[in-house]
Amino acid sequence: MGDELFIKLRDCFTAGYTLPQYCIDNGIKKPLFVSEKKYELFLWEVHVQFYYDKKITAQFCFVDDEQILKNAFGITWIAGKFISKNISAMNFDNFDAIILLTKENIDATGKKIIRFAELEQFFIRRTYVEIPLLHFLQRYPKVKLFLTNFPTNMKRYVAGVEFYSQLCSFGRLKNIVRTDKNNDIETSLDKFGYTHEQINEIVEAPDIIKKLDGSTKMIGDDNKFLQGIVDGKRITEYQPEKFLNKIYFFGSCHHYGVNAPFDKTIESYLQKMLNKHGAPYRVENESQRYLNRYQDIFYNLNKINPMPGDIIFVWISNLRANNEILPFADISDAFDPPHDYKKVFCVKDHVNELGYKLVAEKYFKFLTENNFFRDVEFNYPIPPPRIIDMVYRLGSSRAA
Repeated sequence: MGDELFIKLRDCFTAGYTLPQYCIDNGIKKPLFVSEKKYELFLWEVHVQFYYDKKITAQFCFVDDEQILKNAFGITWIAGKFISKNISAMNFDNFDAIILLTKENIDATGKKIIRFAELEQFFIRRTYVEIPLLHFLQRYPKVKLFLTNFPTNMKRYVAGVEFYSQLCSFGRLKNIVRTDKNNDIETSLDKFGYTHEQINEIVEAPDIIKKLDGSTKMIGDDNKFLQGIVDGKRITEYQPEKFLNKIYFFGSCHHYGVNAPFDKTIESYLQKMLNKHGAPYRVENESQRYLNRYQDIFYNLNKINPMPGDIIFVWISNLRANNEILPFADISDAFDPPHDYKKVFCVKDHVNELGYKLVAEKYFKFLTENNFFRDVEFNYPIPPPRIIDMVYRLGSSRAA
């Protein structure tokens, strides 16, 4: 017990990314793991990972215990002996990285220290963003895929924190428009001329169907015209019948277009701009309200069949990958002056159709200034191999 600190790392282990692979990905050949006696069970698990992987040898030490542990846990005649010394007995010069599996502060002047928060963030990004996208791109290497963000950071604006505190919560807005049938209570979306019944329609999340292949589709309702759900996804208005390539958006509520009708989403605004300038692209809104189920993005991504030259934008909780792994489309300044950010935020963390138009303009500028990346080749790296414990290649002692 007491190792709740490592729950997120363990989730990543379950998803297939391990500490030996982390060391390989970061060029670490001689790691020293530093922890506390109360986390000895977790250190045993890390020891087993390295013992099975065999490509790198790791050493371990405690900051608060002198004990040397041998055959401490598990089936030792399979996983070998686990040895952990006190940190005072370790010569840091023998290691090229000191990895902290503790929140204790360690001083190792001149050495590469990887603190726990940094390690955890890397694991989350690598496991849940980079690896699944790289697997997809091995199948479609000629597709131009970008991670992207959304400008919800109010701290960048003058008086932004104070303004944020005064905004209505999303839950409060939904409660008002569901119960206030006579439009007696004013909301931040009334200025667009919508009734509360219509606002309820555009803030409500459509129900979804989970399919056996893991993908999900939204359920349309003919009585909810402003949602515009057809064939399991939201309509992008102004789509041309003839086009050269497609531009896909895979994101959550912002890219789905919550608080706006289907013809005033990022995708619909962008499509209108492309049409006006004669750009032969068709925009597809593949976004859903993915809160608490972001993994569904990858199942739905793998359902499409993009063509060479197609462009895909993916938003996953503002997680940004290493630019050497996946290119990034930064739109964090979309609401900066001369725009007035107070006009676009309608509830906490969410914007209205004015905000979506400004974001669409950022994407349009990003694409046109780079000639839609027609002349750019992205060399996406190969994702790390999947390690299955105790499965060995024929004639090899190394885990497959």
